[in-house]
Amino acid sequence: MVDAYRETDFNLSLEERVQAYLTSIISDAAYEGFDSGPLRHTEFIAVSAEEQTIQFKFRVLEFMCNKDGNLHGGAASTIFDNLSSTALFTIGRPGFWDNLGVTRSLSVVFHRPLPMNISVILTSSVVSAGRRLADIQAVIKTLDGKVCATCRHEKVRVVTPKL
Repeated sequence: MVDAYRETDFNLSLEERVQAYLTSIISDAAYEGFDSGPLRHTEFIAVSAEEQTIQFKFRVLEFMCNKDGNLHGGAASTIFDNLSSTALFTIGRPGFWDNLGVTRSLSVVFHRPLPMNISVILTSSVVSAGRRLADIQAVIKTLDGKVCATCRHEKVRVVTPKL
């Protein structure tokens, strides 16, 4: 069985690949990393291969917040890291972005606070992708369209050597 966190199963539809990736993190009994908590409360909304874009919805919960009751910057960065990476599913094919790679750099800009219990939409899209490097942009907006945080995410494709 393919571990969707490490390898993409191209027999699945694009939507199924995204769901398999999320499930591989949140349903793995042997894994309880700090990224699994926010992902358990994330809803996959839509994906478009043509637009190379993917969308998720989540509610800012207490465990994601700082002492002031707003989304913690570290939590936001973790959420951006995991969810923006999934935009690569829109361009992946065997031998080209057949896994989500690793983060080279992640830059987050906070435009306004995200208070506890607010529901938001995270949209990410592939800006460019070559054989080894990809550039992704993402934005978190309130349901009424206010930009709260933006992200630029550079990824490096991991190539497993063939022995």
